[in-house]
Amino acid sequence: MTAVQCACGFSGLADETITDHLEIVFVPRDMRGKDGLVHEELNPLECSCGFTASTPDQLDEHFLQAFMPDDGTGSDGKTHRRSAGPC
Repeated sequence: MTAVQCACGFSGLADETITDHLEIVFVPRDMRGKDGLVHEELNPLECSCGFTASTPDQLDEHFLQAFMPDDGTGSDGKTHRRSAGPC
């Protein structure tokens, strides 16, 4: 079995998951995605761009797709992406 961690070495904290970590390094202050639209959670499972998710995980994936640059470089200049790590 493998655990999911970030390419930068982050593997999770008691109160921060890998998805939380990726959102922290990719979501810009103005909440504008690669498509130029603002992506912000308005209500549970709803994005300000009009996207409605079925689950919280699906909404998180929407945000990552909207904000994550193709090269995976975060606001800290490091590469971030999910990768399999040792258990």
